[in-house]
Amino acid sequence: METPQPLCNRCMSRVPRGASACPYCGHSFANTNPAGTLPVNTMLNKGRYTLGECITLDGEGVTYAAVDGEMSRRVVIKEYVPVTLCAGRTREGSVVPKSERAVLYKTTRMDFVDLYNALASIGDCDGMVRVYGTFEENNTVYAVRAPEDGVPLLAFLQTRRVPLKHEEALNLLRPVVYAVDAMHRKGLVHRGISPETVFVSSEGKAALSGFATMGLRTADSELKSQMFEGYAAPEQYRAAEFDGPYTDVYGLAAVFYRAMTGKTPVPAGIRRRSDTLKAPRELNGEIPAFVSSALLRGMKLASVERIATPPELLEALTTPSRQDTAFRITDRQKKYLAAGAGVLALIALISALAIYSANRAEEAPSSSSSSSSSEPVTYILPNFVGEQYTDVQNNTTYQQLYNFTIEEEYSSEIESGVIMAQSPSKGTTVEAGQTVKLTVSRGPQTAVMPGIVGQNKEAAVAQLEERGIRYTIYEMENDGSYQEGFVVTTNVPEGTVLDINKADVAVYVAKAAPESTASSSAESSSSQAAVPENPAAPAQPDGGTASSSSSEQVPTA
Repeated sequence: METPQPLCNRCMSRVPRGASACPYCGHSFANTNPAGTLPVNTMLNKGRYTLGECITLDGEGVTYAAVDGEMSRRVVIKEYVPVTLCAGRTREGSVVPKSERAVLYKTTRMDFVDLYNALASIGDCDGMVRVYGTFEENNTVYAVRAPEDGVPLLAFLQTRRVPLKHEEALNLLRPVVYAVDAMHRKGLVHRGISPETVFVSSEGKAALSGFATMGLRTADSELKSQMFEGYAAPEQYRAAEFDGPYTDVYGLAAVFYRAMTGKTPVPAGIRRRSDTLKAPRELNGEIPAFVSSALLRGMKLASVERIATPPELLEALTTPSRQDTAFRITDRQKKYLAAGAGVLALIALISALAIYSANRAEEAPSSSSSSSSSEPVTYILPNFVGEQYTDVQNNTTYQQLYNFTIEEEYSSEIESGVIMAQSPSKGTTVEAGQTVKLTVSRGPQTAVMPGIVGQNKEAAVAQLEERGIRYTIYEMENDGSYQEGFVVTTNVPEGTVLDINKADVAVYVAKAAPESTASSSAESSSSQAAVPENPAAPAQPDGGTASSSSSEQVPTA
C-alpha cells in the first residue's frame, strides 16, 4: 500500500510530498528543527504520523508536535534518544547507540516502553494528559500522547500574582492528586511533579504531564538528568536511594506549597545541609494551621516520616482533625522504631556512663587546669573555600571548634554546595566557639525558556523579563508569511533550562511586509518564507549577532 501524503501541522490537510509550504493555509515547511533531530514533515509508523516542529530536547530524547492522520487529531510524540547513550543517526534517521553503551541503551529503551504502555493502560483520566501508546521505528521507540491544554501552572500562578486560597488550590489540584494515585496503582512513580509539568486549561482544569523514566528524574543516573529544584524529593538526588509513592507526595505537597504561598520551596539538596524551609502559614497567614502542618509532613526529608500516599495527603489537606495536636506514629515508623529499640537502649547506657565520668572529672580538678582555665584557647582558622559544605558540616572537630553560619548565593562558575567565601579569612587567629560565616554556592540561577513563538513582541518580552532571561530582538524580513510584530522563532527551544547570568536569547520578530508582497496570495508568499537556516548567528542584524545560549542537542552521526 502506498504511503499517505504528509499532513500540514497547522490545517491538517494532505499536502504533496516535498512541498515547501501548505497550498491551503500557506504554512511554511522550512525545517527549523535542531541538528540531530528528525526534520519537519517526517512520516512515521507507515505514514500514520507526520512530525512538525521540535518542542523540547532533554536527556531522554526529543519531543515533537505531530498530526495523527488515522485519527485526524494533533498529538505529541516523544522519541527515545538518550544523549549520553547515543552516537548519532544514520542518514535514514535510525538512531545509533554508542558501541560501549548498546546493552544499556536497549535496557533503558525497554523501561521507556514499559512506562508509556502502562500510562496508556490508564486511559482517560481527569488530571492527567492522555497517553495513547508506543511504536518502534528507526532502531528506537516513540511514545504518543495528547498535547498539553493550556499553560504551565507556573505561568498561571505568575499571571495571578496572588497565592491561591486553600479551597482554590484544592479545587484546582485535586484531580492531579487522583491522577498520581492512578499511576501508583499501576506501579508507576512520576518523579517530576512541579508547576512546570502541571498544565492549567482556559477552563481552569489542571492536568499532569512531564512523564519520564527514572533515569531522567534521578541525579547521577546514566541519563542526563532533569530535576525540578524545590519539588524533587531528597531521595532523587542519590541514585542509590529508593523511591516510591512517597516521592510523588513530596512533589505534590511542594506544588501546593508554591500555589498557596507564592514561594518556591527550598530545594531538598539545600535542606539536607541546612533546613530553612518555612512553614506555609508563616508566609501566608490565611493558610489554616492544619493545612500548613499537612504540607510540612508531606515534605519531610526522611521518607519514613513523610505522608505515604496521595490519598493520605489529600485527607490531611481537607480534614482539620488530621492536624497534629499530639505525636503520631505511622505504621512505617513503628517498624523502624521497633527495630531500633535495642540500639536506643544501648545509646542511653553509653550516655549515662559518659555523664558519670564527666562528673567524676569535675569533682577533682587539678591546680594546673584551674590556673589556666581563665586563658582563652585560640586556633588558626583553616581555609574552607573550595570545600564541600557537607564535608565541613560533617567534620566533628570543626563543629566543636567553630560556630558556623551560612549564606547562599547563586554562581555560574562554582558548583552547588561548594564554599565560595569565608569570614574571618583563613589564617586568622580565633577563639574556640568563634562564629565563622560561610558563603555557599547555590549553583547557577536558572529559568525555563517559555514558549513565545507565535506571540506578539510585547507578550514575549514580558515573559522573558518576568523570568529574568536576557534577550536580543532581531527583526526578520517578512514576505507576508508572518504577522507583523509577532515572534517567528528563537535560537533556544521552549523548555530549555537556561543559566540566566550567561544566556542571551535571540528573538526573531517579523517586520512589516512590503505592500506588494502583502497583497500576493498566501500560497505564493508562504513558499518564499525567509527563515534563517541558523538563527543563532544572523548576518549582523542591526549591527550585531546574537550570542548562542547553551542547550542540549542530540549528537549527530
